[in-house]
Amino acid sequence: MSSARCPLVLPRRTTGIEGSSQLVASKLPPLLAHALCNVRIPVCQYYGSVLIYTSVRAYGPTLNREGAIMWPSISYETCTWDRDYDELALIPKSRRRKILPTFEAAVPVAIARQTVSLPPELERRIAEVEIAVARFDEAQNSRDYDLPALLLRSESSSSSQIERLTSSVRNVALAELSDKAPANALLIAGNVAAMREALEQSGPVSVSSICSIHDTLMAGTAERKGLRDEQVWIGGSPYSPHGAAFVPPHASRVPGCLDDLIAFGEREDVSPVVKAAIFHAQFETIHPFTDGNGRTGRALVHRMLASDEILIHSALPVSAGLLHDVERYMEALDAYHAGGIEQIVGCLADALELAVVIGSRIASDMDAILEAWSAANTDRAGSASHDLPALLVEQPVVNAAYVAERLGITDRAARTLVETACERGILSKMGNAKRGAFYQTSELIGILEEASSLQGIRRIAAR
Repeated sequence: MSSARCPLVLPRRTTGIEGSSQLVASKLPPLLAHALCNVRIPVCQYYGSVLIYTSVRAYGPTLNREGAIMWPSISYETCTWDRDYDELALIPKSRRRKILPTFEAAVPVAIARQTVSLPPELERRIAEVEIAVARFDEAQNSRDYDLPALLLRSESSSSSQIERLTSSVRNVALAELSDKAPANALLIAGNVAAMREALEQSGPVSVSSICSIHDTLMAGTAERKGLRDEQVWIGGSPYSPHGAAFVPPHASRVPGCLDDLIAFGEREDVSPVVKAAIFHAQFETIHPFTDGNGRTGRALVHRMLASDEILIHSALPVSAGLLHDVERYMEALDAYHAGGIEQIVGCLADALELAVVIGSRIASDMDAILEAWSAANTDRAGSASHDLPALLVEQPVVNAAYVAERLGITDRAARTLVETACERGILSKMGNAKRGAFYQTSELIGILEEASSLQGIRRIAAR
């Protein structure tokens, strides 16, 4: 074969995704390597012992100007867009002209064996954050009530707010007991259930466990279960991926990408927080589901930290930390696409640090309320009234039937207990009679509202 057919011959490295090849530029002079890794260049592949030109695509790891290998950026491939002419007729002409026969979809780099390198100062900070998270987690294990259940609610609410899904803490708690709650509350209740599923899982993270979290999240919606079999995109128009801010990989690549992601998650040479950050960013890049990727991905942060045994007993409102600066979080995910991992690692570290502050504040406020309730309770030891506060921490909206079931008492005893709690100011009746007789604990709900709203998070962060 003449050299004109293949003007550039480089060493080959095979990735773990469908056997695609990457051109290894690390042996080139630094400035040339830097230039080659930041432009679209010819793809050359081996056929036997011969390397030949095949197509044009962006390849190679990202290098800095000194020639050091950095985290690789994603590449792109040209895919065919199947245009349905019956559907095209229903699309406005101004939009129709922008729908082309092909589109560019991301090709995530294989990360299972990628070298993870961070600046020493960031590594030291990560170590400090991991110690703080582990200490907080251990402290919650000694409590007489289920604080993780309350923190889980704060986390789920903040995670949903990042997706612009909002509802009051009261309505979300109601949605767990009644399907007559507002629509957004029902969706966020699904996030609470998904977080609970993530925290209850054991063993290594797998594709099956990820799908289980997503299935729980989307239960009660029209979304299909399982991995997507269609193209998705972020931003742009609803008609096609043309003009989108980001186009995740073609559906055919999703299984292979997830297998590679799972392999990365099993590594023991990467610190837990760094691993969770990269795992999350890669998961969002793959976007394996038609909807719910963001909320599932943030639930997986907890799952990864639990798997690496630094967050075993509790949950943390990590999404509250991310909600504090959503723009930075989104920019960090974009930077990851371009080959930057420092941004998402630093972003998660800051979010975890703030989450510990928020979690500690919730715990302190909760202790004060429960101690006041206990001091005011003059009922005999062992009565159900002493068990009710811990139940309200888990479920701040209840009805008599729920109280009876959870505390193992009769319906009549439960009604009496609820009435007594109302007289003591612990519970108050909710207003909508159509939903049935439900009761809320306003003090506990107020703590959660403060810790879950953007304004409240910023007030806590400023202290």
